Amino acid sequence: MSRSTLILTFAATVFATLALSSVDFGHLPWALSRAAGLASFAALTASVAFGLLISTKASDGMLPRPFVFEMHQFLSVLSLTLIALHIGSLVFDRYLGLSVVDLLVPFTSSENTFAFGIGVVAAWLTGLTTASFWVRSRIGVKRWRKLHYLTFAAWGTGLVHGLMAGTDTGAPVVYWSYVVSAALVLALTALRIVDATARRPAVKKPATTGAGRRVYSES
Repeated sequence: MSRSTLILTFAATVFATLALSSVDFGHLPWALSRAAGLASFAALTASVAFGLLISTKASDGMLPRPFVFEMHQFLSVLSLTLIALHIGSLVFDRYLGLSVVDLLVPFTSSENTFAFGIGVVAAWLTGLTTASFWVRSRIGVKRWRKLHYLTFAAWGTGLVHGLMAGTDTGAPVVYWSYVVSAALVLALTALRIVDATARRPAVKKPATTGAGRRVYSES
């Protein structure tokens, strides 16, 4: 898709949102926002998991690495799209009464300020890490990887937002989905840390032989 097409699509979406913002859709926006929010976190968790599978090489031999990377990127874009739906639906919610500023600027909402604000932070972080896929060749792989660590922050803030602001958090299926998501990401992260530690080259320390000469030995 060309840049001009993207700009026109975005402009049309903004115009349609403003044009329909005065229409009362009842409880539909709230229900749609809740569903999109849960789906977006599930997609983000899956994206983080696929990213960790790449870095740990845990899926090598089972799944082709190009496929794992493509799934990682696709799920990141899907998560961001669902986040946009999650936030955009609330523009039409007459009962919650959140403004565009409340939905786009962190910690400006007068109701449930921290819980909503941390969700906005999660949305912006997800947008930033998703956009990084398209600048990877310009900034280099090393810088891209460092920038991509923000995915953990996006996932973590998204989890906090879901737990604190989610209407359906008390439902067993939603609660346990959060537990499973956290267990999966933490387990793969631990595996990533262990793998990185194992691959770290041994540090050579000076040692002295019985003859008084300094030699180097592996730590």
